Amino acid sequence: MKLVIRQYLASLKERGELDALLPDLLSQMGFEVFLKPGIGSRQYGVDVGAFGKLPDDEDAKVYLFSVKSGDLGRKDWSGGNPQDLRPSIEEIIDVFIPSRIPAEYKEKPVEICLCFGGEVKEEVRANVSLFLDKQASDNLSFSEWNGD
Repeated sequence: MKLVIRQYLASLKERGELDALLPDLLSQMGFEVFLKPGIGSRQYGVDVGAFGKLPDDEDAKVYLFSVKSGDLGRKDWSGGNPQDLRPSIEEIIDVFIPSRIPAEYKEKPVEICLCFGGEVKEEVRANVSLFLDKQASDNLSFSEWNGD
């Protein structure tokens, strides 16, 4: 059954499918969704924003999701397109976190979630891991939410 769900998630498009499913899933998990996907307004790399706590978390956090469809390869990581994942993460750090997080969550830790229906391909795994390790701090962490 897990394989069927994974294949289904990998087949979803980013806009109107995967990003539409995520806010409902987060709400069902008890999160307060404060930003849903939108078209026309600048989102600074964040497709979905939520506040809450996963079962393994000690405290609640701000979760910022950057959603991409399918597998993450070199082309989707940093291929020169502003919609690639690396520039999206940079925009989240440089613009969204300092200026767009709701006031009531400003002092809370932030976790940027790389969300995609597939997986990170081996060809780009080292690039992604090293970049995220360099960006992480006491109040900023990263996680992958993928097809598994």
